[in-house]
Amino acid sequence: MPWARLSQARDTLNVQWYRSPMPLEAFRALSHRSDLKGWKQAGGHLAFFAATGSFVWLFWAQEQWAAFALALFLHGTVGSFFSGTAPQELGHGTVFRTKALNKILLYIFSLLSWWNPFDYAASHTYHHRLAHHLEGDQENLLPLHPNTDKLFLLQLFTINIMIQPGRTFGKGGLISTLRETVLHAFGRVGSTGISSNEWLDSLHKDQPDQHRRAVQWSRLLLVFHDGMFVWHE
Repeated sequence: MPWARLSQARDTLNVQWYRSPMPLEAFRALSHRSDLKGWKQAGGHLAFFAATGSFVWLFWAQEQWAAFALALFLHGTVGSFFSGTAPQELGHGTVFRTKALNKILLYIFSLLSWWNPFDYAASHTYHHRLAHHLEGDQENLLPLHPNTDKLFLLQLFTINIMIQPGRTFGKGGLISTLRETVLHAFGRVGSTGISSNEWLDSLHKDQPDQHRRAVQWSRLLLVFHDGMFVWHE
């Protein structure tokens, strides 16, 4: 589906949102940020990931294969929540009171999970301003129907290898993530016949400065993960 230029939607689409009545004091209390709570949430997540990773290495070194398989499953499960969920809140700056901590943890989570915070920031800005109005927001194209294919579900609970990007923002499984990241590192996107790629392409044309940052980040992802692979070898 060809989309109108986002600059047109930004200038002409005026959504009349309903603002729920709320006392200012209650709003401030609900939106209060805390560095301590941020460290408990984001830092605790990273600590749990490091702990499960340590058990994976320990059981592998001791050749305890059953325990290794269980630890690897737990480690992957913890890591699967790095993309999307954590970067979204950190990108909003709502986790830590200190702004710099939100940025630092955002980049750590994004680096570990192959997430591109710059592409997502460009998309999410429109998503919040023009949520689900297709003239200016295609971050998640509704309706979204659950996929009950057996191979799809097996990959969700084991290793996501072949799942392709679709109607939601994301790169898909392992193979697709590698392909999309390499393309992004050269300033390109995958097939625009895929809804999420078409949306990404329109964002790049609308926000070239953010696109340049996204390209640099994709290159950093490749350098970092290649370096980790070579180091472990």
